[in-house]
Amino acid sequence: IGVFLAGIIKKKKAKFCLQKKKKKKKKKKKKDHVERRETIVDVREFRSALPSILHQRGMLLAPATLTVGDYVISPVHVIERKSVSDLFGSFASGRLYTQAESMSKYYACPCLLIEFDPEKSFGLANPRDVTGEIRKNAISTKLSLLILHFPKLRVLWSRGPHATVKIFKKLKEKHKEPDYDKALEIGSNESLDTLLGTNAGKSKGNDGAEENEVNEAARDMLLRFPGITITNARKIMGACDSIAELIEMPRDKLKTILGPVTGQKLFTFFRQKLDS
Repeated sequence: IGVFLAGIIKKKKAKFCLQKKKKKKKKKKKKDHVERRETIVDVREFRSALPSILHQRGMLLAPATLTVGDYVISPVHVIERKSVSDLFGSFASGRLYTQAESMSKYYACPCLLIEFDPEKSFGLANPRDVTGEIRKNAISTKLSLLILHFPKLRVLWSRGPHATVKIFKKLKEKHKEPDYDKALEIGSNESLDTLLGTNAGKSKGNDGAEENEVNEAARDMLLRFPGITITNARKIMGACDSIAELIEMPRDKLKTILGPVTGQKLFTFFRQKLDS
């Protein structure tokens, strides 16, 4: 009987030790798997539904005016989010090329997120319009050329904002939280003269420094006008000497410089009445 009882006690002890080890292992696993939740969001993105959904799903949002990207989710991941209509518009204006260039320059893993409307078909083109022929104006051709030009760029496909949250959480795993100050600084110190290919910024003395400051503010303002990109900003700066001259420019001249769509958009913008 004593041997029998000793055997039972030994088994019980072994079982207890095994349970204890399992609990410790579980606790360690929980500790190691800390959910990364911080996301830096460009303030202009708050016009969309995504930031609100991210917040509802437990993400900690840090609003910022970002020069590069719409979302910074880790020290290596920057994301430019595009709806389907935004994607077509950005290709037409050439803005997407500039954005991809900036993201690839500053981040190890730049991402283009194409977010679809959940109530519409999950595709960029009607299947009936897709042929074996390569057309230079087709969206698939433009995307292919963009990826070839920027090999680091990753294209993420999302069925809607809720799917985007899952993508963000998956990407954040095993990466550190983003650095807010660094994300703000990235791209902001890059000289507009370098981007635009101008020779400003070479003047010496106090008067020259003051003039350069005014010029830089004017160039910064120019790039914020609707439809204006680095590419067509150079054309405008070659055609006029000031913002005032640009505002007074006739419709036909604007269309000649910028093209019919962007020219009309800018002409309408300058003459739009402000709501009281």
